[in-house]
Amino acid sequence: MSDSRAGERRLVADIRSAYQGAAEGWATGPAALYRRLADALVRAGSQDLAGHRVLDLGAGTGVASEVLTAAGARPVGFDLAHAMLTHQQAQRPPGVVGDAAALPFSGGAFDAVVAAFCLNHVPDPAGALDECRRVTRADGLVLASTFPSGADHPAKAAVESVLEQFGYRRPDWYATFKARIADRTGASDALVDAAVTAGLIDVAVDCVEVDAGLHDPAVAVTWRLNMPHTVGFVAALDPSDREALRTRAVAAMPPRLPPSVPMLVLRARTP
Repeated sequence: MSDSRAGERRLVADIRSAYQGAAEGWATGPAALYRRLADALVRAGSQDLAGHRVLDLGAGTGVASEVLTAAGARPVGFDLAHAMLTHQQAQRPPGVVGDAAALPFSGGAFDAVVAAFCLNHVPDPAGALDECRRVTRADGLVLASTFPSGADHPAKAAVESVLEQFGYRRPDWYATFKARIADRTGASDALVDAAVTAGLIDVAVDCVEVDAGLHDPAVAVTWRLNMPHTVGFVAALDPSDREALRTRAVAAMPPRLPPSVPMLVLRARTP
C-alpha cells in the first residue's frame, strides 16, 4: 500500500473516531442547522420521492432521513460512525455502518441517493459517486451537497479564537482534513468533474443560499462548540470554564451575523 493511501485510511479512521464521540453533541448543536440544509437539498432535487427507496449517505444523527421521511420516501441511513446511526435509533429508519468508498448494497438497490455533506469527508469523491451510481437504479437521482471553499461563516473564526484562549488547538485529523480533503469538493467544476468521472449524467451544480438561523449568536455558538473537532475539548473543561467559554464566545460574535450559509448542490442522474 502506498504511503498516500495508508495516510488516507488513517485519516478516515480518525474521522470515524471523532464522529463516534460526537453524536450527542451533534444532535443538540449542529443538527438544527444541517436539517435546514438537508431540507433545501431535497427540495433542490425537484422530484417527488414519495414511496421511493432512498439511501441517506452520511446520515449522521438523521436530519436528512427526517426530511426524506416527511416527503414520503423510504430512507435507509448509512454512516461511517456507528454511534451516529444509533442515536435515538428507535425513532429512525434502518441504518447501515460502512465506508462510502465501498457501499455494501447490490447494484440498483435504491431509487435515489442523497449525500448531505458527505462527499467533503471522503478522500475520493469520484469513487464515492461511482458507488452512488452503482447502487442506484437506471434513471435514478443522485443529490449531494458540500460547502463552497472560502465561504466560511464569521461565527467559525470568532468561536475558534475564543476556544484558543482556553487552550484549544485543532486536532491533527481536523487540520489534515481541512488541508487535504474538504476543498476537493469546494468548487462547482470539481463536483461536476467528480460526477462525470463517476459515470453520472445530466450533471448540474448550483450554489444556493440557505437560511440557517445563524443570526442568533447563541445558536451560532452552540453550532460551533458541538462540532466533532471541538465537542470533546469543551466536554473536558470544568463546568465553570465551560460556561465562561460559552459566555465569552457569544460576546465575541459580530454585531450582525448573516443568517444564511452558501451550499453547493449537485444534481445528477444514473444512465
